[in-house]
Amino acid sequence: MVEIVGRADIITAEKADLSSSSFSNCDLSEARYENVDLSGSEFGNVDLAEIVVTNADLSDAQFRNVDLTNARFDDAAIEGLTINGIGIADLLASHGASKTARGNN
Repeated sequence: MVEIVGRADIITAEKADLSSSSFSNCDLSEARYENVDLSGSEFGNVDLAEIVVTNADLSDAQFRNVDLTNARFDDAAIEGLTINGIGIADLLASHGASKTARGNN
């Protein structure tokens, strides 16, 4: 077991198995995660403001009690996506049909 208390030098872990690790009250701001497996991980009481997520598989992910104010999703596959019980693909399809029926672009 490695325990780090206080400020540590920059840590680089490559090809490391850190599965089942626990991080509490840690400042991981500006950390970089690339080609990592976070499946089955849990994030609670975290500040993810201004993060950028690219080329990620979030299938079957669950988000509870989250603030998505000004969140932006570009080039996202949304089949089966629901927010507060509302199917987003169906909502967007009906919105598009409604705009077409009204003659709006």
